[in-house]
Amino acid sequence: MTLAGCLGLMLGCAPAPPAAQQARPETPRVAGAAVVPPSAQTEVRLKHPTSKTPWLGIEMEDGPGGRPGILIARVLRGSPAAGAGLRAGDEILGLDGTALSAPSDLSRALRELDVGDEIPVTVLRGGSSRIFRVALEGQPAFEDQLRLTFVGLPAPSISGVVTFQGEAASLRELRGKVVLLEFWASWCEVCRYLAPVLGRWQRTYRPAGLEVVGLTLDPPDVAAAAAFRVGMAYTLASDAGGEVTESYLATQIPAVFVIDRQGIVADVMVGVQSARLDEVQELIGRLLDSPSQYSVVPASESKAEGG
Repeated sequence: MTLAGCLGLMLGCAPAPPAAQQARPETPRVAGAAVVPPSAQTEVRLKHPTSKTPWLGIEMEDGPGGRPGILIARVLRGSPAAGAGLRAGDEILGLDGTALSAPSDLSRALRELDVGDEIPVTVLRGGSSRIFRVALEGQPAFEDQLRLTFVGLPAPSISGVVTFQGEAASLRELRGKVVLLEFWASWCEVCRYLAPVLGRWQRTYRPAGLEVVGLTLDPPDVAAAAAFRVGMAYTLASDAGGEVTESYLATQIPAVFVIDRQGIVADVMVGVQSARLDEVQELIGRLLDSPSQYSVVPASESKAEGG
């Protein structure tokens, strides 16, 4: 499954691990679609400036049954595709008059276009061919792509991991707590910087109901040795098979998912930036005091900070 448009790197985060350490494909995949509650039908405010790279905002697969075309697996909220009315299950047959046979064709075609272009997209829906006009926008930062995908929705389940420090092995065990779910790796220098911050938050807020959980693709013995060196003082587990990491699309690390007491994703932070750390800490306080109601703004109406 491929996300239409490249995933741009942010300052202060590391890309996916080297091929020898990967337990999943380089392109993100989603293990099943989340159930969308009524409160999550609107858009999420972007935190960062968008790039000059045009995007549709879809996750895509090869055409079903091996036939030419592109299957839309998910449409991100706030994306041009969502604004045009495209939806999961549609098959893209052509873009701007050019026939498309595979996801790579669409990625290549988008690189030839510009932000602001309005293009016809030929789609097969319910056995009938339809044309949607899509106004291309700049691609959001990777963190905002994750936020558009997950914020306001139930967090994907955690199963099949090996807990080697602490006790919690699933989100179900932590329901009723505010959870910080961190994706990290032993080789990630930025993760080593973030670890003491998360440890401090764990000590400060755990009595009020916070639980920090670190998840890594590293095997338990490698991860445990790295955690000891860094002094990671919170629950840690190995996702050596990569299924959970894949379901959270955590292809850049550190990635921290803030999950409220009801199991809903409240925010996603990728990398380490002081302003975002302050925002996450403030959010933790609010979630511990009472469950938050998400204030969302259509992406087309919000101005990204700093741009």
